[in-house]
Amino acid sequence: MLDEHRNNVLNIIKWFFLATGIGCVIGVLDAAFLKTLEASIALRNKIPMFYLGLPFALYIVVVLSRKVAKKDKDFSTDAVLHKINAYENISLLSAAKGFFLSILTMATGGSAGKEAPCADTGAGVAALMAKILRMNPADRRKMMICGVSAGFAGVFGVPISGALFGLEVLWVGHIFYEVMFPALVAGITAFQVTSYLGVDYIYHPLHFVPVFSEQFFLKMIVAGMFFGLVALLFIEILKFTRVVFRYIALRTRPFWACFIGGVVLLAIGHFISPLYLGLGMAGIDGPLSGQPAASPFGFLYKMLSTSVTFAAGGIGGIVTPIFFVGAQAGAMLADFMNVDSATLAALGLVAVLAGAANTPLAASIMAIELFGPAIAPYATVACVISFLVTGQQSVYPSQRISWDSGKELESAPPENPAKFGRRATDRQTKIRARKTLLKKAVKEMTRHLIPNAKGFDEKK
Repeated sequence: MLDEHRNNVLNIIKWFFLATGIGCVIGVLDAAFLKTLEASIALRNKIPMFYLGLPFALYIVVVLSRKVAKKDKDFSTDAVLHKINAYENISLLSAAKGFFLSILTMATGGSAGKEAPCADTGAGVAALMAKILRMNPADRRKMMICGVSAGFAGVFGVPISGALFGLEVLWVGHIFYEVMFPALVAGITAFQVTSYLGVDYIYHPLHFVPVFSEQFFLKMIVAGMFFGLVALLFIEILKFTRVVFRYIALRTRPFWACFIGGVVLLAIGHFISPLYLGLGMAGIDGPLSGQPAASPFGFLYKMLSTSVTFAAGGIGGIVTPIFFVGAQAGAMLADFMNVDSATLAALGLVAVLAGAANTPLAASIMAIELFGPAIAPYATVACVISFLVTGQQSVYPSQRISWDSGKELESAPPENPAKFGRRATDRQTKIRARKTLLKKAVKEMTRHLIPNAKGFDEKK
């Protein structure tokens, strides 16, 4: 018994030092990425109508990502999740692609987020450290999870929820408690390092103390359902645009898919507003400061620009656009519900994330870290309801789902509850998602337009 406790203590000490090392390295990389991105955006803003080069910039990103080091293509968060769940390695070249090509995408006006390059680079660097230390696959997987948590925590300045996001996003209904301690250490360390290096974060403490009432609580429930529907709409638009641009690339050439996507983004920036292009931090800070929504359809414009960017070959994260969509949707809803605009914008920011990424716990804690403790009970209610509304859908197709996650399934659970399946179409357990008319239409359209979709994916 004493030997067991001694081994536990030694294990804690071991992972404390390993996680601290990961946090320090990823914190420096986070700061380097954010400073480079900031400088690139500042330089871009000096160029009038900077988005005119988008059609060609997207094609350059596609060529570099597919033609240079073809085997190293794990530069998206979804690919990283798949690798971690499969106990596979991530190359350093994949991390480098995600680092530099994301800057190119956002600096030229592509609508993407800044968290994926940091989280993906964190996983790649952690995998390299595990290889140097000759760790077994299980410990290497822990290191990669710590890298994702450190990257997310450092880029948004949320050490606790950032660490939990790296755990919760992998597998809906299952949290890897054995990795929680090193993930928290890595996240806190990365946050301290990036803060020391002068990185500024979103922080909008809300100065409100709402008097609890049944009416206000019901408003929060309605808001949670609305944000869940917004998250679901975002997911479906992402799927639809992906199908359309795959068809264009298959029937013509990849260049025309990039060119058409760039023209669509150019039209949004010129005829609507450049606010919906690029990183879009102004569209997040405005509603959180109490400003009204830029447009009643602002969150829809951002959904479209983000979906087109990714479908046309852009590289970057999805969480920052989710923040934009949630904040704008909350500010728009405030006019109808007679609730403080900044409060609903803050709730929308975290609730849409909870529904779109299936991370209600991390999103609830993030609300406290970003907006103060007063919003905690209302954010938790909105996040959980949004999570339930989205069903089995997610912006991360490689995210796994367990049978005891609370999500409704049409078929009966398997005899062996230890078996889990990948989202929507798992080859072993064949988990079937809820069929909607829109999903059926998209599926039929995919079969009609892309008869050899599998072959097309392999060509990429």
